Amino acid sequence: MITRFNHVGIAAKDLERTLEFFVKTCGAREVWRNRFEDEKFETVLVAIGEARFELLGSREPGSIIDKFIRTRGEGIHHVSLEVDQFDQVIDHFKAKGMRLMDETDTKDFRAVFIHPQSMSGVLTEIIEPKGGWGT
Repeated sequence: MITRFNHVGIAAKDLERTLEFFVKTCGAREVWRNRFEDEKFETVLVAIGEARFELLGSREPGSIIDKFIRTRGEGIHHVSLEVDQFDQVIDHFKAKGMRLMDETDTKDFRAVFIHPQSMSGVLTEIIEPKGGWGT
């Protein structure tokens, strides 16, 4: 089931400037970076001690991150909960009537988002890391 809190996702207008702030000001270390070409955004996972933040930046106008920032501004995009037994957890949430969206299966992790309407207004990611992702 849910094993721990994984990270907070932060939408940033300028990904590199935000990353520099986290590294230079907060002492963060970069632990993972990826581009999601189909969705037109880039992400950097940083760690500060046990705390982790996923910085999300748009790669071009009209991406999901660009739309989020234009609508809601920079800031918290989602919270992420880590699970084991991904399929069982997702089946459980579906059985409870929760609205799931945007399932992803990469070489590094499996993830799905729970719509904010099902989680008291908070976009929530359910993630199951593979291998040493994000460590």
